[in-house]
Amino acid sequence: MNTGKELFLRQVLAAVTLAGLSLAASQAGVVDWAWGLVGTAAAVPLLRWLMLRQGDKPLCRGGYGVVLRGIYCLWSVVVLGHVLVQAARRVELVGGSQGVSGWLLLLLALPVLWMSWGKCAAFFRGGEIYWMVLVAALVAVGLLALPQVTVSCLWTRQGSGWTSALMAAGTVAMAAWVLPYLYKVSPRQRQGGPVGRWLLLAGLLGVALAALTRGVLGNAAGELPHPFFVTTGVMGESARLEGLLSALWLICDLVWAGLLARVWGDGKGPVLGVLLGIAVAFTGWTEMLPTMVWPIGNLALAALSALVPRGAEEIVAEGE
Repeated sequence: MNTGKELFLRQVLAAVTLAGLSLAASQAGVVDWAWGLVGTAAAVPLLRWLMLRQGDKPLCRGGYGVVLRGIYCLWSVVVLGHVLVQAARRVELVGGSQGVSGWLLLLLALPVLWMSWGKCAAFFRGGEIYWMVLVAALVAVGLLALPQVTVSCLWTRQGSGWTSALMAAGTVAMAAWVLPYLYKVSPRQRQGGPVGRWLLLAGLLGVALAALTRGVLGNAAGELPHPFFVTTGVMGESARLEGLLSALWLICDLVWAGLLARVWGDGKGPVLGVLLGIAVAFTGWTEMLPTMVWPIGNLALAALSALVPRGAEEIVAEGE
């Protein structure tokens, strides 16, 4: 058992959902919501199985585990650089500027560095609080969105169906980023339905963002940068609401960045991962990669993690 370092399942899953919202918002303009439901339905049971099979041993163990951890760490640096640039670009666009300022990247990286410096349990406790804040924002957006949605736009098919399904499945596969330290959650907490319900919630929220964006903006959704946040501006008939939600959505971006840093382990490892991610962000080369890279990367990590033999679980009596 992990006593002092044990994590709580609901906190871990809340962080996964927040990170999934960051990814879902970035691809809301290109995902067909109907095919997104297909991808979510396929991914939820597979990711649930993968999370439940994780025992009380670290995922990255043995010879294959060393290779897997290297893949996790290297890819986390690339994705972290992308997340920082994505957040900075959105803030700049909402503010009416073009390009990404170096000072803004550093400003966004500071809270990520702070989160990576502390203990893993403290990070996830904060994620649960952030989740409650986002729930209020999602309810408000939903109430504003319903009168603005054009139903006929929802039934207009957009792009490749299988591409949309993969992108939606990749949102659910955000759970792959917590697999390296999921052993810190008691196996008893992982039993039953909470894992499946949270993964389904993450997938359905991503589909809802895609449907909302498509219903409000119509065919223009796939042509605009960050169309989901443009949607909120249309709903409020003011750029203020767009700016407010964009700023609030930084919570999702920063939680995703925190998940990426945590795969570097404890101690100073996460700080090193963040510093390398900042370096990647300053190069800007991740912007040349297609949108599909990020959800497919999540799915690839989940597939590679499934190849790890199941760890033996140590059943400990309640009184011990």
